[in-house]
Amino acid sequence: MKNYPSKYLLIGSIAAAGIFIVDTSLPLGIADGMLYVSLVLLGMMARNRNLIIMAAIVSSVLNLLGYFFSPPGGELTNVITNRILAFVTIWMTAILCLLKNKADETLQAARDFLETRVEDRTAKLQEVNQRLNSEADSAKLVKAIAIASNETGAINDTLYFCIERICKFAGWPLGHLYLVAEKPDSGLVPTEIWHVGDPGKFDVFQKITGDTPMQAGVGLPGRVLASGDPEWIIDVTKDPNFPRARLAENIGVKAGFAFPILIGREVVGVMEFFSTKAAEPDKEMLAIMAQIGTQLGRVLERKRALD
Repeated sequence: MKNYPSKYLLIGSIAAAGIFIVDTSLPLGIADGMLYVSLVLLGMMARNRNLIIMAAIVSSVLNLLGYFFSPPGGELTNVITNRILAFVTIWMTAILCLLKNKADETLQAARDFLETRVEDRTAKLQEVNQRLNSEADSAKLVKAIAIASNETGAINDTLYFCIERICKFAGWPLGHLYLVAEKPDSGLVPTEIWHVGDPGKFDVFQKITGDTPMQAGVGLPGRVLASGDPEWIIDVTKDPNFPRARLAENIGVKAGFAFPILIGREVVGVMEFFSTKAAEPDKEMLAIMAQIGTQLGRVLERKRALD
């Protein structure tokens, strides 16, 4: 009962009581049993299958009781015929209402299914569009860095440009370049080549980085130097192998990724990038960075030749 719409139950109860009073007040010869059909129609308005059936049963019972409690009047044959017709009308109406209710439910289910399909299709199209846009942006980035790497302009300007473009592509505010020390066993040394999307915000981290050379396997750039592959840290403040996070209470960065700059198979530098929020690894981005690292090797190869 509690699942039925309370409004229709209340209206139906009042209507049933009123019709029964009218029925038992009029002589039997009057075909007032037909009024009970309105209870079934009320159930249809509620769009509730169980309420339709309940209304038909209650109407039938009241129609039968009306035969016994109504004042005498009319010929017996007409009285019985009227009551039987009322029963038939009640149940025919109930059946039609149930069929309509089922048709409405089927139609609604079809609409819901179509809406779900449309939503799924739209989501897939959006996903495809995002992937295509991402691939287009990746292609633009790779092309821009390839062009910059092959130009003969100032090497530091090229490196600044590349770091800035990668930060923009990743949507991360901080990028930095480590170079391999003159003595390979000395690991990596920090440079002054940075891209800072929010000047002043990362002063502490920049100061710590500038004072922190990295041995192979130590910290994010040290891991890249050791492995020769791009690396990703979800949250540097929780990573046991990120010593710069231990040198200040708040270094202002969370997620980080880095990739090697290669001349052949030799790691000659490492570019590292940082976000202010923790982030899960992006394999596609790391794959793109590996490609860029090979292109940037040309820049450092020119630098090595000039030195």
